[in-house]
Amino acid sequence: MVRVKNPEEIRKFVMETKPEQRRIFSIVAHIDHGKTTATDYLLRRAGLMSEEAAGQLLLTD
Repeated sequence: MVRVKNPEEIRKFVMETKPEQRRIFSIVAHIDHGKTTATDYLLRRAGLMSEEAAGQLLLTD
């Protein structure tokens, strides 16, 4: 599992990944319904965001 620390490392990791191996997803919901929280959880579980950075980096906003 890959471990990265900041948005630039995530961007580099994604760009180095073959397009056919990338997974793109979107979450659509009303304001204040947990979109960022859900996305941060998925990124943490995938090993792309540390527990400490979740909710602070705002990678998806």
